[in-house]
Amino acid sequence: MNNSNQHRKLNTSSASHGASGASRTGGASSSAGRKINRSGASSASSSGAARNVYHAPSSAASSSGRTASRPAAASAAHASAHRRRKKKRSVLKTVLISLGCFFGVVAVGFFGLYQWFIYSISPEGGNPTINEIINTPTEYEKDVVNVLVCGIDYEEGRAYSGDGSNDGMTDMIMYVNFDVANHKINMLQIPRDTYPGEEYKHGNTGKINAVALHNDGIGSLMELIYEQYKLPVDYYVTIDMQSLKEIVDLFGGIEVYIPKDISYKGSTLEQGYRNLDGEAAEFFVRNRNYAQADIARLDMQRYFYQGLFTRIRTATVWDLAKLAPVALKYVETNIPMDELISMGVSFLQVDSANIMMCKLPTYSAAQRYNDQSHLICDVAKTTDLLNEYFRTYGGPVYELDVPTLATVGESTDPNVQYMGQLDTEAEAGQAAG
Repeated sequence: MNNSNQHRKLNTSSASHGASGASRTGGASSSAGRKINRSGASSASSSGAARNVYHAPSSAASSSGRTASRPAAASAAHASAHRRRKKKRSVLKTVLISLGCFFGVVAVGFFGLYQWFIYSISPEGGNPTINEIINTPTEYEKDVVNVLVCGIDYEEGRAYSGDGSNDGMTDMIMYVNFDVANHKINMLQIPRDTYPGEEYKHGNTGKINAVALHNDGIGSLMELIYEQYKLPVDYYVTIDMQSLKEIVDLFGGIEVYIPKDISYKGSTLEQGYRNLDGEAAEFFVRNRNYAQADIARLDMQRYFYQGLFTRIRTATVWDLAKLAPVALKYVETNIPMDELISMGVSFLQVDSANIMMCKLPTYSAAQRYNDQSHLICDVAKTTDLLNEYFRTYGGPVYELDVPTLATVGESTDPNVQYMGQLDTEAEAGQAAG
């Protein structure tokens, strides 16, 4: 990092620059496609006319008066044309069969590749043992899917385990309620410093982000979410946070609205609509140099999610192909292949106005836990929030089993926002230049 008095401006570019580049690339591609189609159509039309238009000899004979030789010549010509047509049809049939076989092999290959891909991002040693009682009730399982998404942070220089090793913690925890039947997605951000109680080991940190590491993996965190917050969990997805830079750079940058100037330890991002490269994006989502630290960071990260979701919706097959190696390296999930496909298709049908994000309301703890600060859930406010947005099926729950300690001050606001609102804010920022 540079001297703190001399901030380095992270590698960003204006949205208009990125958009114009995309326009030039896209324009060239579509133009080439149209040129091929025009020439192909023209060629097919002219050759088709030559093959299919024939003239009867009788009318020609009556007009010229040469009735003796023309019928025989015409008959020979007709027979020759007929043989040519049969030959051409035979060649065409062979070509079509060959093409059919080729595309069949390609389809099988892609299917096999996809199966290998899904198998590769499944957890080693099989799925964790998870009590099925935490799943969405069977009467709603086709209409609602609940997924726990966690970002595992292996940031260099941080020792998480008791032996000093860097095994990683779930520093990003998001509960995703996908209402497939009504095309809605509600997401709950859970601060990493939230107090998890003493039922689950947490390495004496007093923080929820250590539960998976110090118990039985991600399955333990899923069970905690169900037991304490009464939220069913069907599947999980874990993402190594190191993948962020690679994903953004493979996309050619992500256009993100930065709501205000951000500076920390010599790095700076200026307010505005920017095309962030991987390094700038990582700084943006990791920075917590705010008055409310992690709480404010959760709000800022939503602007990145907005840009990422927008980019994913416009991704091509080739974009996804480039991301496959990154997913194989950094992503793990227990979602079955058919379910993953179905969820992906359904996601593309959800309007941004129906994608909601909020965060768990928390207080500051009245005293430090093992010399570490942590957050305490506001149970009353959380109960109302979950009943309104995450239990639209099966009826409300009025009592949570969330552990608490003495607190100070007011609890944080859940800050309910819809992706459509963030889209509008980003568009306004783009228009402002």
